[in-house]
Amino acid sequence: GQPHRPAPTLHGAEPATLAPGTTTANQVSGQFDFTRGPVRWQARNVVGILRGGDPALRNQYLSLSAHHDHVGFDHSPVDHDSLRAFNRVVRPMGADSPMRPATDDEGVRIRAILDSLRQVRRPRLDSIRNGADDDGSGTVAILEIAEALSRSERPRRSILFVSHTGEEAGLLGSRWYADHPTVPIDSIVGEIDQDMIGRGTASDFPRGGTGAGSATYLEVIGAKRISREFGEMLEAANARQPVPFVFDYTYDQPGHPLQYYCRADHYSYARYGIPSVAFSRGEHLDYHQVTDEAQYISYPDLARVVLMVHDGALAIANAPERPKRDVPKPADPNAPCRQ
Repeated sequence: GQPHRPAPTLHGAEPATLAPGTTTANQVSGQFDFTRGPVRWQARNVVGILRGGDPALRNQYLSLSAHHDHVGFDHSPVDHDSLRAFNRVVRPMGADSPMRPATDDEGVRIRAILDSLRQVRRPRLDSIRNGADDDGSGTVAILEIAEALSRSERPRRSILFVSHTGEEAGLLGSRWYADHPTVPIDSIVGEIDQDMIGRGTASDFPRGGTGAGSATYLEVIGAKRISREFGEMLEAANARQPVPFVFDYTYDQPGHPLQYYCRADHYSYARYGIPSVAFSRGEHLDYHQVTDEAQYISYPDLARVVLMVHDGALAIANAPERPKRDVPKPADPNAPCRQ
């Protein structure tokens, strides 16, 4: 028989005969998956609970989360400063900027940066992708919040602290936890995820550079999609900060091509109808690179995010009622995510 040729079928003509941008009335839908198998070493979520002080509410939980995995190591070490000089010019969003050769003009700029660094230090070969911002920043945040809350008067509801594994492999740890929770899934009244909250400075490149250098920049994903009340409680906590953030909902817009709503651990909870939010200070040249190291973290800004989340968590945990859901609970938590 004739071989199956999907492109002419979809377009209604041979692709070579069509001009770029030509549309067709034909529609196609589907989904794909990948084969799963056991790994050599087990990966684990790490879960802690701070019990609430109100006997009537302590069996309800607010979840605070981050992820402790990153993207491993390179088999061929690279020079830290050379990579950073190249990314500074060519790939300002790290792995989310396309890899391409530098132009002649860009090569001159890269060389100037590298020459200045060579005057102060020798080449430094590295192969380990430490993930200081992605997501060391989020994991230390939930640890600090846990320590602070344990030393103060207990909130009325219990606080669930979950450090997920496997986020970089496709939200595997958070998905597993939401599917196999250590507490009844319906007892979780809200979920706050923190991922890459340690940067957003003038030399970084959040939102394509338009958010760079702003002390008030904070990306907010999903806060009001399920419960407007949930999002407004977080906004109110932020407004009480000495220097409030400006919640940027750009990446929360339905259909946004970067699909952040579907790429953060908060979504594993949202698919069960739990009001959920992901906070981030945005992307930078060290995203998914061996150069994502602690020396580039902005600790004052990181502390400001942590304090805001701490205060928002307390407000939700102490509220008389759990955040009201404005949309129906999803009928199928395993349905494909829609940005």
